[in-house]
Amino acid sequence: MATLPQLTLDFNRQIKLSNDGGSLSSDTGEFIFREFDEKIGFSKTLAGHLNLKDSRTYFIHSNENLLRQKIYQMIAGYSEDDAADQLTKDPVFTQIIGTPALASQPSLSRFFKRFDQTSI
Repeated sequence: MATLPQLTLDFNRQIKLSNDGGSLSSDTGEFIFREFDEKIGFSKTLAGHLNLKDSRTYFIHSNENLLRQKIYQMIAGYSEDDAADQLTKDPVFTQIIGTPALASQPSLSRFFKRFDQTSI
């Protein structure tokens, strides 16, 4: 078992968790959830079963990443979609989702409107 001061994550080898008092974030625990997600294949399972009628022709955020973003926001205590606007460029969340920026609140709201009886 690895202990801090330094731990490298498997899902992104460039991220190193440390306890040296450097750049701090209250959301770094999300990295552990993402690591667990990768170990059990949770996001891959969700993506494999997420079937939405998506008529978008141009988009930046995939449905899978939108769902992942919402789940990770909820885990971190950001239950309201409005929190997405504050987290758009958050360095922890962008690394967890794997995108340069997170989706905004309107993008998350439109995502949920794509659910219908068959997708639920």
